Amino acid sequence: MTPEYPMNVQEKRIIDLLQVKRSEDPDGFRKYLPDVADLLPDPTPERTESRRPVFGLTEHERSYHKDGLSEALGKLGSASATPEDATKGLEHCANLLRDDIFGLPEGADYETLKDLIRAAIGKSPGSYRSKTTVPLGNGIGPVLEQISVIRGVYLDLDRNRQLTSISINPRKVRERKKLMEIVGAFRDTDPNVAAMHDDHLAMQDPHGND
Repeated sequence: MTPEYPMNVQEKRIIDLLQVKRSEDPDGFRKYLPDVADLLPDPTPERTESRRPVFGLTEHERSYHKDGLSEALGKLGSASATPEDATKGLEHCANLLRDDIFGLPEGADYETLKDLIRAAIGKSPGSYRSKTTVPLGNGIGPVLEQISVIRGVYLDLDRNRQLTSISINPRKVRERKKLMEIVGAFRDTDPNVAAMHDDHLAMQDPHGND
């Protein structure tokens, strides 16, 4: 059983290359690599852009959310940690991802975020078998925006940017493992592995035609 693991720089480079190839010729890419086409992350962030403000977070707001997320991550696994702590940490995370200028603080990798989600809802996102929305009772009013925190898991924000629920698509959660297995197949000590894979795709369809 292949464990999930955060992507390293080389693996991210491979995925970026695959995404470029898919964007250049979606039909041809799907024809030759249908499984990879299904598993690649969406080309645009999975969020409601129409309701985003023109300006992002202020420096003070960004610092507040980064500190809040770091505090929640620091409590993970401790006896004093509560689901409310994890929920608040995810709310900070959602606002940082929503701003997405400087990203998340160091240490907020895939596995850690998955642990934070588990602490908030009481079970791993991978344990769900059907699409589910878990209410958290933290926000008020309807969901106006969804922020993708890890593949298949979405943080639902109300108009005040408070976390009101977490939505889970188990098929997409499981797809990440498959994608990591595919990426792992391209891992190599040769620094030119990505270029070699690029040449392979070119050989399959040098002109991007069917």
